[in-house]
Amino acid sequence: MELLDRYLNFIRFLLPRGKQEDIIAELSEDLHAQIADRETELGRQLDEDEVAAALKQCGHPLLVAARYQSEQQLIGQPFYALYVFALKMVQWVLFPLALVAGVAVSLFRAHPVTAIVGSIGDAIASAFYMVGLITVVFIVLERLQVKLTFLQDWKPRDLPKLPVVPDPLLIPRSASFGGFLGLALFILWWVGLIGVPQLPHVHFLKAIPDAFFWPVLLLAMAEMLLHAWNLFLPWWTRRRAAFRLLVDVCTLALLVALTRTWPWFAINVDAGVAAGIAPSTRDVAILEQVVNLSLLISFGIMALCYVPRLLQDLRRARGLPPYRNWLVVMFGN
Repeated sequence: MELLDRYLNFIRFLLPRGKQEDIIAELSEDLHAQIADRETELGRQLDEDEVAAALKQCGHPLLVAARYQSEQQLIGQPFYALYVFALKMVQWVLFPLALVAGVAVSLFRAHPVTAIVGSIGDAIASAFYMVGLITVVFIVLERLQVKLTFLQDWKPRDLPKLPVVPDPLLIPRSASFGGFLGLALFILWWVGLIGVPQLPHVHFLKAIPDAFFWPVLLLAMAEMLLHAWNLFLPWWTRRRAAFRLLVDVCTLALLVALTRTWPWFAINVDAGVAAGIAPSTRDVAILEQVVNLSLLISFGIMALCYVPRLLQDLRRARGLPPYRNWLVVMFGN
């Protein structure tokens, strides 16, 4: 019963994390018993409209979740359940959006490092202001005893859809093909068979030491081989997970070593000077700083993305079921 699962999933999202499993198990058993009794009475299975009517009779998920929330002094029920929902939206939606937007804009400022630090502080301050504003609004609603009419006039079919959780052992061929193609282009660039267009009279220099040439090439070739393997056998095995785990550990070690050689990007303007076209030193310095900061942030994001992948591959290599999709971990299922 998808409608019942969506109803329980929304209630789970509103419950305290430590009590979710027990409460949802109790509610699920009770609702299934009610539906089974109704089906026995009618001598047939309930259709979707009848299930929706039964869920509406049980009450809006906010009201159901409110029964299991502890009593609060400033904000009572059912306002407190709605208040918790609003705080989660700030935590998982508004704050990340403000943070990403602030960092993206800061990369184009005159002093990117200072601007990024300031944008992070602004995002945190905005989140606190938003939490304070939401708290004041709900305190006022509680004191005025505003009637929440939408808690009565609601439709179970309007509940959020269940998160789609793919088969954790299935490897999409599109991802394998994209990874294979991207690594092939990277290798061709890394060995110098293809290049990037140069600006007139300006040459881009790589400041990465030559000692990193072979480690980067070998790791890229190993992962490209894994993608090719996954194209023909698109499912995870313990050996394949162990192989990717080894490659990822080596890649993380290489990223850490590369950070010790930062900055990695430089511009050679000697050709421009020789031709009588010399860009200003300030413009060159700003461009180098922006590119190097962008590369450093990209490397940091890449390193963070490797952490959940390492945990997944470690479990697969040990023959354990992988962790659930992160959306399901965050919002419950």
